[in-house]
Amino acid sequence: MKFFFIFTVLLFLAVPSRAQTPSFQMPLDCKPGENCWVVNHVDVDPSETAQDFRCGSLTYNDHHGTDFGITDQVTMETGIDVLAAADGKVLRARDKIEDKIVSAEERVKMLAENRGCGNGVFIDHGAGWQTIYCHMKKGSVTAKPNQKIKAGQKIGEIGLSGIAEFPHVHFGVFFEGNTIDPFTGAGDQKGCGFIKAPLWNTALNLEYEPVSIYAAGFKAGVPDFDAVKIDTTSPSTIAANSIALTFWGALYGVAKGDQIHIEIRDPAGRTFAQRDITQEKDRARQFYFIGRKVHDKGLEKGTYTGHVQITRSHPNSAAIERQKSRTLVVE
Repeated sequence: MKFFFIFTVLLFLAVPSRAQTPSFQMPLDCKPGENCWVVNHVDVDPSETAQDFRCGSLTYNDHHGTDFGITDQVTMETGIDVLAAADGKVLRARDKIEDKIVSAEERVKMLAENRGCGNGVFIDHGAGWQTIYCHMKKGSVTAKPNQKIKAGQKIGEIGLSGIAEFPHVHFGVFFEGNTIDPFTGAGDQKGCGFIKAPLWNTALNLEYEPVSIYAAGFKAGVPDFDAVKIDTTSPSTIAANSIALTFWGALYGVAKGDQIHIEIRDPAGRTFAQRDITQEKDRARQFYFIGRKVHDKGLEKGTYTGHVQITRSHPNSAAIERQKSRTLVVE
């Protein structure tokens, strides 16, 4: 009986109680759905087929964290703070890697040298829980090894260091060395549709967003999407003697079969240009544009409206629809 009692106590102590489980706040200073978006979730499919916890495609194979993206590199340069998601102690920190999109050769080298995370911070929260924050801006990391950290304390700024295709912070959660999805509280081998108990602070109200239109804008000419990735700013006015007018949309989380409608209306409300697209494959980030040349006659003066809409149909539920509009004055 005494042996059984001791065994039971040891077993109880080995299993973390809910009170020992951290309650995480947002790992960066932004408003989800307004100026930051979850671009990739944890891959919870143990096979080579990637799925997020809602059985969607907002992830990629063997992704062990949650990626929070912003609009562009210009926004990154203004300084978006990365925050400790819970109280803890800094175990490791790095702040020497350049912010840039690396080549294929550099990627291989970074992986071999375990530098894919770029500039990052690793925090221990006790009771077996740890978090990691990757891809921060060079020179921005303020956290130091062995430093005690409070939830919400700045530890750096969002960047483009390491293996990253756009400015974001990769937020990883681990319990006793195993990846945990903060949206479910479960490990990454459970498969989709399984929710134990989300780890996000309930006041945060961070919900799953299957697809987002994160930016849109006009251009007096054909958009350069490499330039858009750097700066998503849209002009408020253009000259009437411009030879062309286009409108573009930038989307996170498009899936095969999504219907995208994009159009421009002239000052009289007539269709200036429009385009309907069926998305051919899943993409973490996608750009589309519509427009036309006006040659020597120029543009009619007044206010133009650009509109982009994405619709995703489900056989057994209501369709998902997202849209964004912008206006432009031609003078």
